[in-house]
Amino acid sequence: MLRNSFLRTAAGSTACASQMTRTLSCAVVFLVCSGLPLQAACHDDPSVADAESANEETKTAPEFRTKAIRGYVVWLADVLKSEFGISTVPEVAKNSLALLTTDGRLLPIVENLRGRAFRKDERLRGKQMVILARRCNRQPLIQILRVWQIEHGRRYEIDYWCDVCAIVMYETGPCACCQDTNRLRKRLVEDSDVAAENGDPATKEQEKDP
Repeated sequence: MLRNSFLRTAAGSTACASQMTRTLSCAVVFLVCSGLPLQAACHDDPSVADAESANEETKTAPEFRTKAIRGYVVWLADVLKSEFGISTVPEVAKNSLALLTTDGRLLPIVENLRGRAFRKDERLRGKQMVILARRCNRQPLIQILRVWQIEHGRRYEIDYWCDVCAIVMYETGPCACCQDTNRLRKRLVEDSDVAAENGDPATKEQEKDP
């Protein structure tokens, strides 16, 4: 009698387990099937496809580009007013520098040592320059690497020099070694020398960025 009772209990447990298994299977099938339309909609949604494409392009694009750009270094606020009709508050009039390119673009400048040289030395501002600059993908500012001035149709490389210590510097001020005042140095550069190092900076940067 105990054996029959045990068998009935085991049979009931097996039936219960089978019922639970069927219920869980149905639930899984329902969830999978209900998710298919959402996946299809996301796959067909152009905005989702564009976002995925943009992410892939960001991953594969180089982190920065180095380009030679012709233009004039100016105060950003001045050009925003004169060229674009955008007014700024007075306290930022001499706040930021930018490169106004010969094709009309306005590129803000990162003020590292080479960028700050244009703030400290007014002799460099408003003159036609060729700037070898680095532009990163995720921000609009340019980082100045080298500077040439165009004067009477000829190209001069610009830096600062200490005659005592024979040290090159990139902004006006005291020598980093002897503390004597350095001088602005302009060296005539042959076109072939510049082209061999960087490509021709006088003509290279004329394309429009997207």
